[in-house]
Amino acid sequence: MRKSLLFVIAALVLVPSVAAQEGGSIEGVVRLSTGESIAGVVVQASSPVLPRPRVTATLDNGAYRLPSLPPGPYRVTYTLGEQAPQARDVQVFLEQTTRVDVTLGLDTVEESIDVVAESSLIDTGSAELKSALSEETVDNLPVGQEYRDILKLIPGVQYTEDAVRGPSAGGSGQDNVYKFDGVNVGLPLFGVLSAEPSSHDIAQVAVIKGGAKATDFNRSGGFTINTVSKAGTADYQGEVSYQVQTESMTGDRETDSGAEFESDRDWGVLSLGGPVLRDQLYFYTSYYRPTVSRDNRGNLYGEVPDFESVRNEFFGKLSWTPVESLLVSGSYRDSDREEEGASVGGEASAATTSEGGEATLEIAILEGSWIVNPDSFVSFKFSDFANETSSRPDLLFDFPIRGDGSVGLDIDNLDRQGLFLVPEPVAGEDAYNEFIQPYIDRYGFLDDGVRVGGGDVGGASTINDQNFYRESFQVGYDYLIDSRISHELHVGYQWYVDEEDLARLSNGWGVITVPGGRVTTDDGTPIFFQASFDQMSLINEGGSVVPVIHSEYESHNIEINDTIRWNDWTFNVGVLASNDILYGQGLRETSGNLSGFEVDPGSKYEMYELDFGDMLQPRLGATWNYNGGDTVYASWARYHPAASSLPRAASWDRNLRQTIRAYFDAEGNLIELDPLGSSSGKFFQEDLDPRAIDEFILGTARQIDRRWAVRANARYRYGYNFWEDTNNNARIAFDSPDDVPDELYIPNLNEVRDEIGGSSYVIAELDGAFTKYYEVGLDADWRGDRAFFRGSYVWSHYYGTFDQDNTAAENDDAIFIGSSNLADSAGRQIWNNKYGDLRGDRRHQVKLYGYYLLPWNASAGAYAIYQSGQPWEVWDYRIYQPLTGTSTSDTNRFGEPAGSRTTPSHYQLDLNYTQRFPQLFGDVEAEVRVDLFNAFDKQTGYNIDPRINSPATFGRFRDFYEPRRFQLAVALRF
Repeated sequence: MRKSLLFVIAALVLVPSVAAQEGGSIEGVVRLSTGESIAGVVVQASSPVLPRPRVTATLDNGAYRLPSLPPGPYRVTYTLGEQAPQARDVQVFLEQTTRVDVTLGLDTVEESIDVVAESSLIDTGSAELKSALSEETVDNLPVGQEYRDILKLIPGVQYTEDAVRGPSAGGSGQDNVYKFDGVNVGLPLFGVLSAEPSSHDIAQVAVIKGGAKATDFNRSGGFTINTVSKAGTADYQGEVSYQVQTESMTGDRETDSGAEFESDRDWGVLSLGGPVLRDQLYFYTSYYRPTVSRDNRGNLYGEVPDFESVRNEFFGKLSWTPVESLLVSGSYRDSDREEEGASVGGEASAATTSEGGEATLEIAILEGSWIVNPDSFVSFKFSDFANETSSRPDLLFDFPIRGDGSVGLDIDNLDRQGLFLVPEPVAGEDAYNEFIQPYIDRYGFLDDGVRVGGGDVGGASTINDQNFYRESFQVGYDYLIDSRISHELHVGYQWYVDEEDLARLSNGWGVITVPGGRVTTDDGTPIFFQASFDQMSLINEGGSVVPVIHSEYESHNIEINDTIRWNDWTFNVGVLASNDILYGQGLRETSGNLSGFEVDPGSKYEMYELDFGDMLQPRLGATWNYNGGDTVYASWARYHPAASSLPRAASWDRNLRQTIRAYFDAEGNLIELDPLGSSSGKFFQEDLDPRAIDEFILGTARQIDRRWAVRANARYRYGYNFWEDTNNNARIAFDSPDDVPDELYIPNLNEVRDEIGGSSYVIAELDGAFTKYYEVGLDADWRGDRAFFRGSYVWSHYYGTFDQDNTAAENDDAIFIGSSNLADSAGRQIWNNKYGDLRGDRRHQVKLYGYYLLPWNASAGAYAIYQSGQPWEVWDYRIYQPLTGTSTSDTNRFGEPAGSRTTPSHYQLDLNYTQRFPQLFGDVEAEVRVDLFNAFDKQTGYNIDPRINSPATFGRFRDFYEPRRFQLAVALRF
């Protein structure tokens, strides 16, 4: 981690004058019983999560606002002059405004103030589609331990058990934004949630699905989910808990192979929080340790190593209020995970070929808010995110790969040189069979007591290091204008940079085969052994020949927003302007060249820039609070999603990331190296328009009583200006329709390639690429003294011609954004049957969940889901064969319109029962918790193999929803 915890602590001490705190707000109007507004009423909010109370005063129109409050329970007191203060208890939710209007009655000067106030479950001043969940709600529901487990609670968002890709909600699974304490923890450049913050530290959850204001730099093409972590309180509190899910507590998994679900899982948590300096500084810290183990089955080579995954996560947070107007907090999260025995090549792979991996996640945050005076405040946030990942062989070889002949192939120990593919005899090739027989005798597996070839031994071949980093800084200023028509002005600036360092190396000589003299080099020299390895492994006197490939995506964002309140109306008028710069590696600017560049491995260069003027994102909303509590609202917004993999995918140094074949003689001496083709750097079409999503919303919300709130909305989203890599001549060569221009994307590409090389593919704005999403939703909340319930129904239709979620045979992956196989060669163009229902389309979805606090210190919770199935279509290269030539790949070559078929619908019921034992001894409370997931064991199949020319697997489910499983937890708290 490049910014340490020491930095955060030092900043807490040295930077008290800067202050965006993740939280919510309390606002309202104070009036006299005569209806007149009243100025100068002192409003104070206190809470266990706030070291000092926040204090403000009402303006001339009686309005007040307490912004950036940590979520939790609050007591708000109102004091006028020498009168006794009066109080109101309210709940503050993350990214929500709790409105409390107050009427003060003064009969005589000596009498106390009578406070009449109601807080609504509806934000009467917002046209956003948003919702929030408290810690209590999450704790009492059957929710898993990881961040992605809480996504199933979002109304109208697809329920998915994918491990990498996110759920669809009117955008692709890579269009969502995932935040932890306001920090984007999506994978930089890829937009998927593969980072590993856990859910045990989450205090509240907030979701914005649409209608975003220009107040939080929201550019999401799907939904934005944010969480706020737990914090220390005025009292010392701690927890020790242990949760387990064994193989015997898990049903048999439904798979094509009939294999069973054999993993044992457990989760351990320690946490402690409390005051460091009473009424000034609070702390919270936790330790989290999830483990997974599995007994792997043996194969033809015998026993294989068992799988084990161990993760250690530490978290610390400080909350400081040196004065009532200033709140500053800093936190640091450090997670390390190690895996062994994660995979073995196959049934004929030796145990030593197993692979493992490791991953670290570090997040440092410094944030705060400063109430300058009753009508203005400042916010500030700095964050540093690092997610370093590596997948590697469990057996690593430590010798270098050189091309000068100084390092040969040790033919006496081929199982210590790389991944050795044991050869098999070939009928009629007597000399070859005689040459390979000693290697079969030594490295083959036993078949009826005889050694045979066809297996593989040694160590897995590839070491893959991908390290991701994100630094971010943002600052905001809010100003309230007190008048008959009030204004809440906001301006903000955000800078961040996403980075990736990629190193793909080979273990030893990589993959080793035995041609046995049957093939020769170009000059006729027989090749007896061959190794295929990654070029980045090649070493010379100065080190690696190929530098680590570095990519960057830099973004500047400026937002201006005005929330205007006039009588019963609230108008939101804002704009978010963005400037994005994509940096690759491998070129250097020069004068005199047609391209303006020359090749320079390792050098950073600017690939493409989108100016502020290219990415103006207006945000307009109107809300009519027609009876003081209920609303009708409308919104129009434009989003330019930020995530793009192009800085890496189109980078020039990808030319250097190629496979090299090494040829050896019969004694293992190096004969020569033979580089193979690789991905190449790509140029951008001129004057590209940024990818955009336009959104329109109409909705209404009604507070039926103080417990019931109901919301209904209709929403439309249109996505366009999609970028992809495609053949420069795609419009000409692949039978495009009449409305597509018959021209090259870059007319002079060949001349440019003659100067500096590069690919015949280009980054272009695809003709006719679009998505549309229609949604009609209804959801309701009921909040009682001992219960909570939320229900939702959403009808939606997601269709178009550009499906980022459906580009590869296996889609649960961090697929390149802007450089997938969409529009790659014949049969994959936008006009090739791509119009239809998209993979994320779920026409009907019902979610019901809630909990009840039972009289005997227990609670019962439930979660139920029903949703329509997953669209799919047949893939068939044969209908494009006149254009594809010799290619026989079905992948992404649709043989019928997109989404012509649908997998079965899915329903599921999850249950929770929690028994608490208060004051078990002293102030210690014990808890026993049982979660039952998928109570009906509904293992619905999805992710069908659509390749019709793979008859062994065509039409078969490749994934199933998880089986019925129990989890048992015990905890002690004080």
